[in-house]
Amino acid sequence: MEDQARAPARDLDMGLIQRLAARIRAGILPVDQGNHLVTASLPLLIAVTLFQSTDGNGWVGLGSGIAQSLALSWGRRQPVPTVLAVILIDLAGLALGAELLGFGVIISGYYAAAWGNRWERKTALSLGLAFALYVGLFAPGHALSIGAILGAGFLAFWVSGRFEATQRGRISELSEQTDRLAEERAAAEQRAADRERALLARELHDILNHSVTGMVLDAEAGAETGTEADARETLHRVADTGRDSLAELRRLLGVLRTSAPDELRPPPSLEQVDELVAQIPSGGPTVTVDRHGVVRPGDTSIELAAYRVVQESLTNVAKHAGAVPATVRLTYLADSLEIVVTNELPRSNRRSAVVHGTGLVGLRERVELLGGSLHAGTSEAGGFTVYAMLPLRPRSLDD
Repeated sequence: MEDQARAPARDLDMGLIQRLAARIRAGILPVDQGNHLVTASLPLLIAVTLFQSTDGNGWVGLGSGIAQSLALSWGRRQPVPTVLAVILIDLAGLALGAELLGFGVIISGYYAAAWGNRWERKTALSLGLAFALYVGLFAPGHALSIGAILGAGFLAFWVSGRFEATQRGRISELSEQTDRLAEERAAAEQRAADRERALLARELHDILNHSVTGMVLDAEAGAETGTEADARETLHRVADTGRDSLAELRRLLGVLRTSAPDELRPPPSLEQVDELVAQIPSGGPTVTVDRHGVVRPGDTSIELAAYRVVQESLTNVAKHAGAVPATVRLTYLADSLEIVVTNELPRSNRRSAVVHGTGLVGLRERVELLGGSLHAGTSEAGGFTVYAMLPLRPRSLDD
């Protein structure tokens, strides 16, 4: 119950992660866009702070800050042109007598490292360090220390941009892994649903095939007797068989509709093989059940599979061989259960001892899923044999 309760929460968390990662990849995350606008406006804020006079140099510095902020707004889309534009704007303002801002160049290096490709990152790094070297050595009125500080700041922001790019790449990779896991989980759920539908189809096939075959044989036997009492008895048996079949169908359909299987009828087991044989009408095969070894119950899935093997085998005998002697031998070994169902040659040429159909194919798949094996074919005497081996819990010392 706890796992079922946690399942919606896990699905919700996965959906949030997918949407978050998709927005990061698309570059439309509101918080990220806000940080971008604030960072791009820093040169303008610095220019406003340095704006102390209304002379020409002050207006040139303010204009340089505005131009650099506008250029940085394109820093993610065009990293190298942005770096080059900010450098030229800063150098032009410096040549016209304004203060060197410098911070716009540092931010452009951050954008290039965070959003540019390999060539763009290297080019931006070269331009930024060359600009710092020029400012420290050749710019009028500025010392070497200014160039060193500018170069160190540019390099630090460039490394920070590379770190952001790495983190963004990891988030993108995690998002892709989440998408793949979601697809794999959906495919696994679909496969599980397909397996359940296949198992249900086999259950329905076993029930209907056996019941309808018994009803047909009963009807044929009743038609041959001709007395009213026998016909009435035959109709009662047909009705009972139909009711049992409907009960089995309701049980299987109920499993699909409810989560409380304890209220339903338990699945059939080998304890009911004698009842199964007793339900075979007089026009069907004469069946003998032999048990060897220490009889003990197996797991529910093993018991159900073993019962279906016997049921399908006897149904095929009645359908394809008719009123012939048949034997069901159940051998309980130390750690396995051996099932052998054999029948003699049919008495009429109208019937064939060789079985064709999907029933045994479905049984073979079911038995193999449980770790067993099933083989069917013509026996040496000319009849038909179904051989199945199913795993069974080892006998205890008290057995």
